[in-house]
Amino acid sequence: MKKLRRIGLGLVASLLSISLVACGSTKEEQKQGSAKQEQKQMGKEQKKLEQKLFKLESEYEEYTKEKGYMESDDYLVFEAAFNILAKSIESKNILQGDDGELDKHLKDLKTEIDHLSNNQAIKAQKRYGSAVDVYEAAIGTHMHIVLTKADITQHFNAVNTIELDKDFNADSYDYEKIDADATEAIKSIQGMPMKRIKLIKEELEKYKASFSTEEYNQLNSAVTNVTSSLNKQVEMLEVLQKESGKDKSTLEENTKAAETQFLDAKEKVSAFESKYDIQM
Repeated sequence: MKKLRRIGLGLVASLLSISLVACGSTKEEQKQGSAKQEQKQMGKEQKKLEQKLFKLESEYEEYTKEKGYMESDDYLVFEAAFNILAKSIESKNILQGDDGELDKHLKDLKTEIDHLSNNQAIKAQKRYGSAVDVYEAAIGTHMHIVLTKADITQHFNAVNTIELDKDFNADSYDYEKIDADATEAIKSIQGMPMKRIKLIKEELEKYKASFSTEEYNQLNSAVTNVTSSLNKQVEMLEVLQKESGKDKSTLEENTKAAETQFLDAKEKVSAFESKYDIQM
């Protein structure tokens, strides 16, 4: 009996030992499996960044294949996408106008992405497309250019410079000059500012997911209002054109409307920038 008891105790001890070894082995395997999974995930994040860069390289080739250089409108879109990616990895390799070295900028960005640590890659992927980066890289500069052009509260605004001391009944009034100036001002408004507005709308739509619904509506409303202000200013300039046949009594009414719309747009842009402490 004693012998059987010793055998029984030994068997229990052996089983317990095997159980503990197995348990330890399972924990180690789980730990290794978790590490492998984490490593795999980290690799995925870096691959996503590489894919974004590859897309930029392809777009660059597409934009330049016909003429060997990039048109200004295409460059503005490319610059925004490049800078959003560069900002995500906290790179100092930021485009600020086409310096003729876009090939080098792409190669440098590729090198930086290739040398990211796993943690940096994960951090960059999480940051990519943030509201602040998208606004600063793709929208803000264009928005401020348009707001400056639409600022009817300033003396340098085209409408104000033409309207200064006007007297439509004065015999000495230089209608030829006012006609020429108004025509030139209309071309100026309908050119660059409206192109920038179109670009802002496209970028807002492209990166819509980067903003909350409230932020998107806020910026979209600002674009709508500044567009309306510029359109009102065009109407006013048309009234000033020679023999336009338009009612000059609407000038004061349209001036107020253009100013109200401009100020509303400016307020919405300022509110968004203040929220993120953006300085532009």
